[in-house]
Amino acid sequence: MSYFPKFDEIKEFRIKQGITQSELAKAVGVSTNMIGQIETDRAKPSAENYKKIFEYLFQKSDEKEVKLEEIWATPLIFLTPGKTAQDAKEIFESEKDIELLPVLTNDTDRHLLGKITKKVLLEYLEKNNREANRIMIQDILEESPVTVPHDTPKTKITKFLEENNCVLVTKNGKITGIVNYWDHMMKP
Repeated sequence: MSYFPKFDEIKEFRIKQGITQSELAKAVGVSTNMIGQIETDRAKPSAENYKKIFEYLFQKSDEKEVKLEEIWATPLIFLTPGKTAQDAKEIFESEKDIELLPVLTNDTDRHLLGKITKKVLLEYLEKNNREANRIMIQDILEESPVTVPHDTPKTKITKFLEENNCVLVTKNGKITGIVNYWDHMMKP
């Protein structure tokens, strides 16, 4: 499922990219007044215009050709297969804005095994009515996110983010960072 920012993030993204309301309005094909109304929650764009707004913001963000190592989130927070669902739940509850945790072999090698998402973990715990400290991460592992080298330009990961919400970044054969949609949009 693709992630598109919320309406109230439009202004923040636009300003961060150095785009005027007038420029965005022209790119989308609406009036500058309409962009102002959207940004102040007095109007909602059509689905088509909503998509055009964020495609334009992505395009402008991509033009900067920043390398992933310049925007990745570190230190990398991850799980190992021997951890429990309780360990994952505690991280999700304590770390703001983390929705996904990669599962790596160990602290040293850091080979990717899969991921655990907050949504799937909570649904699993609710559905199976089991104690979280009795469920091993290796038993609820989800498919791995995409991995890309640290020197990849951020423009090359836009499609991955639309499909997966994050990519893991490698350096010297190890998973060393994570880039999510927010990192991609907000870091120059």
